[in-house]
Order: sequence, then C-alpha cells, then structure tokens
Amino acid sequence: MARISTYENSSPVLLTDKVIGTNVSGTPTNVTKNFLISDLLTLFQSNITLQNVLDAGNTATQSIVLTGAITQTGDFGITGNLTQAGGALTLGGTVRDFNGALGNNGETLVCNASGQLVFGSGLTNQNLDQVLAIGNTATNDINLTGNIVQTGNYIPTGDITHVGAYNFSGGQFTTTATGTMVLGGALTCNSSISLTGTVKDYTDTLGGANQFLVSDASGQVTWQSTLPSPLASSALTVINLALSNAEGVVVTTAATATDVRIPTNAGIAFPIGTKVTIIQEGAGQVTIAPTAGVTVNSAVGLKTNAQFAVAHVVKTATDTWYAYGNLTP
Repeated sequence: MARISTYENSSPVLLTDKVIGTNVSGTPTNVTKNFLISDLLTLFQSNITLQNVLDAGNTATQSIVLTGAITQTGDFGITGNLTQAGGALTLGGTVRDFNGALGNNGETLVCNASGQLVFGSGLTNQNLDQVLAIGNTATNDINLTGNIVQTGNYIPTGDITHVGAYNFSGGQFTTTATGTMVLGGALTCNSSISLTGTVKDYTDTLGGANQFLVSDASGQVTWQSTLPSPLASSALTVINLALSNAEGVVVTTAATATDVRIPTNAGIAFPIGTKVTIIQEGAGQVTIAPTAGVTVNSAVGLKTNAQFAVAHVVKTATDTWYAYGNLTP
C-alpha cells in the first residue's frame, strides 16, 4: 500500500484555490481531478434548503429582510413586537384577539386599559367627551330615541330643524341674529319667552307694524292687521253668554222674544274689558238680561229697538257691564 503524505494548510483559503478529489460520475469513473473551492461553494449553495438551515439552528439575532410573499399554513406566534415599516398587511383568514377569541359579527378590536386588543361591540372605553375631542363635526344625521339633558346654554349659529316636541326647562335657549329655528312640531313653554329678534309666521312672513299673530283652525299662525271676531248664530230664545263669545258677535234669529243673559263673574269670568256685539237678525226682540248679582248700565235701555238692531255690552268691573247701541227701554 502506498503511503499518503500530508501537506501544509493554506491560509487564508481563496475561492480560486484547488483541491484534489475523485470524480465518480464521469467517464471513465473514479478519475482523480482538481476542484475549485468556488465550484464546491456553488454546489453547496444551490442544494441547501431553508429546512436544512432551520435544522442546523432556528435562532438568529440578525434582521430578516423579505422582498417576496410569505405563505403560512399553520399558526403564527409572536412573543415580541411586530413592527411593519411600510406596505400593506393583508389578513386573508380569521383574526383572534388577545384572549384568543374570534370576533362576532359587527364587533371591533378595541384596546383595553392594558393596551391589549380585544373584540368588543364598539368604542366601549371612550366617552362622549373623548369622541368630541377627536372631532366634533359630522355630516351624518343623528337619530336619538332617548332624552337629551342639558345643563348649560345652547347657542346654535346655524339652522336647526326639529321635528317633534322640544321640551326645554332651565337655562337659556339663545338664537343669534343670523340663526333660524324651524319647528316641525309643537313648542311647549312653561316659562317666559324673550324675543329680541324678528318673528315670522307660518308663511315665513315678517309682521308689519301693529299686526297680530292670529291662529287658524289648524293652529297655524299668520300676521293679521285686524283681529277676527268669533261669530255665533242661534235660534234659541234664551242665550247664555260664554267665553267663546268674548270679543265676538252673537246673532239671534228667533222669531219670538229672546233673552241674552250675562252670567256672574263667579259663573264665567270674562276678563274686564271684554266686549260682545249682539245683532237681532230675527223678528224676536232681544233683551239683555243680567243674571242676579250682575249690573248692566245703559243710557237708553236693554232691549233692541227693531229687527236688525245692533247692540254692544262691555264689562267694566267684576260684575258690572255697560250696554249701548240700537237699544230702547
């Protein structure tokens, strides 16, 4: 057997250095040849796999920079921080929160007091003050089914459209000179209303000098120059005045004598200054008849003097009235 001698080691080893080996795959086989270190390195690099690397060791302190996609079929567990410096993070599967729970339909990931993301029904840890601090302007409609309790002043600078009842108690409700309050429902006020600006009626019209806001049968108010008088026509021969006749006209149509009776203040409390007009349209003469305890003063009498006569009664004190017009004793 021949003796094999060893040689000195080469240091450093270069890619251009050669080694002697046997080529078993050539023809003829088992031929002794030289091999470059660079060729051997290329051979090793082209045949090594990620599994070979991880089998050798799966722990490293270096950063990993990936330019392609990662396809994962198992669980992805992180014990440290996950930092993404750019690009999009696409989640094609399910997401579990800090407690390992899947979210239900409509739930959101919310940060709890410990900084952990858990599924919840919304921003449960934020109050209205925190939301408004982020942004207090929205273009969406706000639909409230409960009550709004306000303890401070309410000062709108734009238009407010309110449909339904608006109950305001305590504090001040101030509308600036450039603001408009439009009510689509009822406005109930149990206290005083101070109007320092202009007031428009149902037709969006401003009132003229000395005009009145007058309500129609539907409760809608319009500006009027004169107050309409309520008209009541009756064929009864005994007519008892009621509050509905105040500042109005009573027309008698009976063919026989008719009494128009004035009640006591205890019975019906007409305001002092109330005026009622009486017209005898029928053939029956009208007698202005005070109830016991009521005094009616007249310079001419308390009976109408002819058909189509017009008489007036005015209340001047608690149970005192005055009569004038087409009257006779």
